[in-house]
Amino acid sequence: MQQISLSSTYRPILAVAVTALLVGGCSEDPGNANAKDAHVTAAKVCDATLDPKAQAALRRLSGVAQFDDAAGTNKAGEPEKFSVRYAVGHLHDTYSRQGVCWVYKSQNTSGDPLLEIRFSAADRYPEGTGKNLYGLGVYAKAGPYGALLFFRCATKAEPRQSEVGDAKYVRAEMYSAANQMRGEHRDDDRMAILGSMSRAVAREAGCASGAGLDEGRTGS
Repeated sequence: MQQISLSSTYRPILAVAVTALLVGGCSEDPGNANAKDAHVTAAKVCDATLDPKAQAALRRLSGVAQFDDAAGTNKAGEPEKFSVRYAVGHLHDTYSRQGVCWVYKSQNTSGDPLLEIRFSAADRYPEGTGKNLYGLGVYAKAGPYGALLFFRCATKAEPRQSEVGDAKYVRAEMYSAANQMRGEHRDDDRMAILGSMSRAVAREAGCASGAGLDEGRTGS
């Protein structure tokens, strides 16, 4: 698999972003995240994008069987309840307008989500940052505070979307609350969730056949 070469200006920016995600989480304030759809099963969270393997992974990570799904609107006035169709339609938008799924433990009173998953268009992916241990997409890596996955998916930006132009890849990123994680295979379980959601996004975007996200290639 041939990786594209990053420009001298883009490489350090991307490296910083990857390090921040995997080593020290820096997620955005969910805004009006006090509004939630309460007590749903793993099969229902994030627009029902979790396959059976990912559902089991979420239950292991959380130690619970019931979850709250963020609802309401974000700071940009966009719907906060995750929708695959919305996520695909806003891949090229600014950070605050991208599709994002916040998952909370149903018994959690801290206000902090267990997981935050979002998708965005990308014209490059990290180069020379280690082997793709999960065999998903063109890049897949998990760390103490999250997971990151890039997969092939050509998308075109609309004139109003200036954050990223036409792109060859989709970036799937997950922030996770380390103090809420359970289980002995946290990296594998988080990648199983991110891979399942990425397949749903790829299907909606019409790029599933070339995305390299086959179900049998997750880490758990």
